[in-house]
Amino acid sequence: MPTGKSAIFVGRRYLERGFVDAAMKLFLRNAGDVESTDWSQLAECLMERNRVPDVVRVCELGAIPLPRERMLSMGDARLHRRDIDAALRLYELADADRARWTRMLDTLSGLPDRERQAIEVAERHLGGEDEAAPTPRMRVVK
Repeated sequence: MPTGKSAIFVGRRYLERGFVDAAMKLFLRNAGDVESTDWSQLAECLMERNRVPDVVRVCELGAIPLPRERMLSMGDARLHRRDIDAALRLYELADADRARWTRMLDTLSGLPDRERQAIEVAERHLGGEDEAAPTPRMRVVK
């Protein structure tokens, strides 16, 4: 077995035993030979530990998709706990939908000291539009 493959084999064993950092180090060193299933398993273990920046890095290196739904649900939980900065980061990374950004804006607009962030969210993710605003009616003039 070539050295790279041996290192990946050992990295898999580390991952099975929960030694995520040791496995990640070996996988990163031998990135060209690591299989997508290994990257996915590593990303899953990192998500369990809330190590989102590492997950993003692993997904990029392994050319695997981000665990978007899991990141969005983590963002929802953070928003519910009013951990706004963490929720913002997760929503940005996972490309949150309009409904989530609307909930974020509702939360931010309840915090006057977050005015600047609320405006930024409205501009960047909601197009500066208020979807709850009534649409103007045309009056027929005779």
